[in-house]
This record gives sequence, C-alpha cells and structure tokens, in this order.
Amino acid sequence: MKNIKFVVIGLIALLFLSGCFQVERIIKVNKDGSGTIEETVLMSQEFIDQMKQMAMSFGGSKIEGKRDESEYHDIDDLKRNASKMGEGVKYVSSKPMERDNKLGYYVIYSFNDITKIKINENPADNMLSNSGMGEDNQEIHFAFKKGSTSELIISFPYEEDEEDYEEMQYEEEPDENESISDQDIEMMKAMYAGMKISVKVVVNGKIIKTNATHKKGNTIILSEIDFDEIMKNEKAFKALAGSKEASDEEMKKSMGQFSGFKADMNDEIVIKFK
Repeated sequence: MKNIKFVVIGLIALLFLSGCFQVERIIKVNKDGSGTIEETVLMSQEFIDQMKQMAMSFGGSKIEGKRDESEYHDIDDLKRNASKMGEGVKYVSSKPMERDNKLGYYVIYSFNDITKIKINENPADNMLSNSGMGEDNQEIHFAFKKGSTSELIISFPYEEDEEDYEEMQYEEEPDENESISDQDIEMMKAMYAGMKISVKVVVNGKIIKTNATHKKGNTIILSEIDFDEIMKNEKAFKALAGSKEASDEEMKKSMGQFSGFKADMNDEIVIKFK
C-alpha cells in the first residue's frame, strides 16, 4: 500500500498561501492509448497577487496587475507546459475563465501514447513552477496494453527515502504543546475556503475490472480534495493533524472520516476496459 502519510503531507504542502484556488485535471484515455489532458484552473485575485509576488522574489520581472479574465491565461506558458508532460504531448486549445469571482483558464492537451506521459501527482505543480518555486517531481507513470480489452496501469510515485523520513521523525523531540486550536481552525477556514483539487482518469469505454479505490462509471478518481467538506468535521481534522506517530492503517481510517477527501490507496491501479 502507498504510504498514506505522504498523501497527507502532499495535501499540507499545498496550504502555503492564503486565498482560494481550484485545480481539476482530467486524463482521458482511448482504447488505443491516445487521449487528452484537460485542466481547469481558477484562482482568487488574492491568490494570483501572492503568486506574482513569489515569482518576483525568485527573480522574476514585475508583472502589472490586470483585473480581467486574461489575468492568468498565458498561452505561451501553457504551450511550454505541454513539453513537461512527456514526449508527444501537444497543446490543442485554451480559453480564459471567470467564475464565482475567480480567474483562470481551461486548457486541452493531446497525446498519442499514454505510456510516454509524465504527470505530476500534485495537480498544482504548474502553478508552483510558474511562481518560481519549482516542482516536487513526483510523477505518476502509465503502462498500457491494447487489445479487445485494453489494460491501463497507473503507478504512483514511490517514496524512496521513507525509512530516512521515519528515522527523522523518530529522532525529533515531541512538542507536547503542538496541537490545532479552535483559533487555528477558524483561520484555516477563512484562508482556504473554496479550495478544491482533483485528478481523474476517464477511459473511453466500459470498465470491465479495476482495483481502484474510487470508481464512478468510467471515471477513476486518483485524488480529490474539497477543503470546505473536510473542515465540516473539525474534531477529526484536529485529531489527524496531531497524529504524527499514527500507522498507515490508522491514517487511512482517519482520512475516511472526511467526505471531502479521496485518495487511492494502491501502489498501482489496473483498469481493464473495452
């Protein structure tokens, strides 16, 4: 089983800025292994301003602030992102978006061979890269077998330094006062209200068999985070935040208490469809 601790760490790593953002990535796969990658990115103006400030602090040039739907729709950047996703990935089209007082874009990329795709497990990777912070380089890999019943295998990144991480955690001296207070909860609610992140795989056909944890029709949910839903269970969130020494099974059970959090618990997912 993939270590659930690193799923939680990945979630926490996204909460480094205030302001709302939403990222949805959908990977659509055809029976011959070709397909598309569709991304929708929406951000509050506050979040965009902070991203610009961070880009400047990492040596970027000053960016004049716009206040319209073209705020974060840079076609040149989106075309450059295509090359980061693997050999043969091509930019198809994009459009600026404005919805619920958020600005962003919708973009479509195409590919001919899913096995050459390199998708970061963190769907906000391009946002972080464009801000100057770089990428975490935790790539999801794909294998594919074409036939009357096609087979798609999705492999999650493996944490090679897991033992070193556990040793580091063991050597740390516990802070008895470290906990999440009611004030912390209210602050987080205000800062991250409306934050949603998801990565999904949609196969063009009927799924015959799969070991995926979360399946709906021909859609497999790799990860899905809805912060507003998560924060409805404040007691469970507090317990999870303070459970540094919890086992994988305990962490998995804890995450099951949040209707707004989904993450596949397999090292790899096998999808057979036709």
